[in-house]
Amino acid sequence: MFAGTGTAESPVADRPSDPRSVALKNVYGIEVTDDAIYFSTVDDHSIWKCDHAGTAIHRVAGTGKLGYSGDGGAALEATFNAPHEIRVDRNGDIYVADTRNHCIRRINAADGTVETLAGDGRPGFRGDGGPGADARFDQPHSIVLDDRNGVLVADTKNHRLRRIDLTSDTVSTIAGDGQGRLPGEGEPWNEVSLFGPRSLAIDDRSIWLVLREGNSVWRMDRASEQIFRVAGTGQKGHGGDGGDPLQATFRGPKGIGVDSQGNLLIVDTENHAVRYVDRKADQISTLAIPFQMKRPHGTAVLQRSDRDDLFLVSDSENHRVLAGTAD
Repeated sequence: MFAGTGTAESPVADRPSDPRSVALKNVYGIEVTDDAIYFSTVDDHSIWKCDHAGTAIHRVAGTGKLGYSGDGGAALEATFNAPHEIRVDRNGDIYVADTRNHCIRRINAADGTVETLAGDGRPGFRGDGGPGADARFDQPHSIVLDDRNGVLVADTKNHRLRRIDLTSDTVSTIAGDGQGRLPGEGEPWNEVSLFGPRSLAIDDRSIWLVLREGNSVWRMDRASEQIFRVAGTGQKGHGGDGGDPLQATFRGPKGIGVDSQGNLLIVDTENHAVRYVDRKADQISTLAIPFQMKRPHGTAVLQRSDRDDLFLVSDSENHRVLAGTAD
């Protein structure tokens, strides 16, 4: 176990503490940077920061109470509503999918203040082509930074992938027509349907997209702007280990991570499992984790030059973060 105690009733620390002594109440999102690991917890509506070695953790945003307040003020005095995933840019600014506040927020590293980038706090769909303040989302669960001064948003209940342009403060839809259907193989982004986009990862060539209701994983090619299925048939199940990932089945997958070799780590939430796609071998497996998980959600990869990559998984309803390798 990397962090958390396995119970929501254990002490919560607002000063640096042993990560294994602090309650991480329904931990979801995980973000790894060059010098830290960040977690979001949905039951106490907070953001946490931990060192790579797993020796000290502390809360960096949220009061522990549900709400939507604090813009313009200190992050530790702000309130959130079930923040699901977080990302951190090169400046150390923290971006938050404030899921049940239906907005995307940012914590400024320089002064520790909070602002809302997009979303007015109400569920719905509007605002494409306009400023972030006029936009509406419906339970955005995941975000990634696209290295083009934009934030990509999995606008889950709107069945869309949207983008916030941080230069122009403009929101747009880049994929999804609002219909809860699976995309077609090789379709252009601007013509596809997306069925419950739930989690995102990104690299130089691809946007990786998990469709929860679609029980599948897709690759959005950044050069051609076409979409391709990489795992899952779209049907519910837990099958296919040892074979072609396209013939595998999932049950409500959510988190996704990419390791240093381009392989995929997929959190198969309702199967209480973590699946691993070896891209070179074109094979899927279920990782052997020596703990019984309960509805895991998020994942990230800590790349280590001297050892195998370390995979982190949020074992959400067991209130802990697990760590291991693919071997």
